[in-house]
Amino acid sequence: MKKWLSYALVVGMVLLLTACNTKEDENESSSEPTEPVQEKNDENKVDYELLLHLDTIPPEVGTSISIVQDEKLYTTWADIFGFESVPSVDFETEEVLFVTGYSDGCGREIEKIEKDGDTLVITLNYPEDLRSEEDIACTEIALDNTYVVKMKKTNTTKGKLIDINRTIYEEDKTVQEKLQ
Repeated sequence: MKKWLSYALVVGMVLLLTACNTKEDENESSSEPTEPVQEKNDENKVDYELLLHLDTIPPEVGTSISIVQDEKLYTTWADIFGFESVPSVDFETEEVLFVTGYSDGCGREIEKIEKDGDTLVITLNYPEDLRSEEDIACTEIALDNTYVVKMKKTNTTKGKLIDINRTIYEEDKTVQEKLQ
């Protein structure tokens, strides 16, 4: 009986060690990103400059994504949003993205802007100093947010606005706007 129990313990330990080593090997191989995925992310990334982050949204605008490629339209939007001064933009090579939405009491900032085919994907996240906290407690109060972003021309025709909770505010929204 003692030999059988000893034998069972040894076999059990060998199986346990084998299973642990196999699991570690699986984790090691799956945690390494492949080159094409990394290249695709870099290729789709849109470099941008945040011109303004306003805590107001004009009532006639609501939650929206709008790319402005025309100086006249840009100054019209600047008037609607009440800019104190209008940042300069070279509309030959650049465009301006207006993103409006609401957040809880912690606020939101643009985490990233990416191109997915003809769609511009804007992801909002908590401010960077809050992202590392395990439990983020925010008030339920809806706060207005307007982001005015300058970027190189993207040639996108649709937009998607996503917040940290992966709530999609706008999807397949037409974003190109130009005065005739």
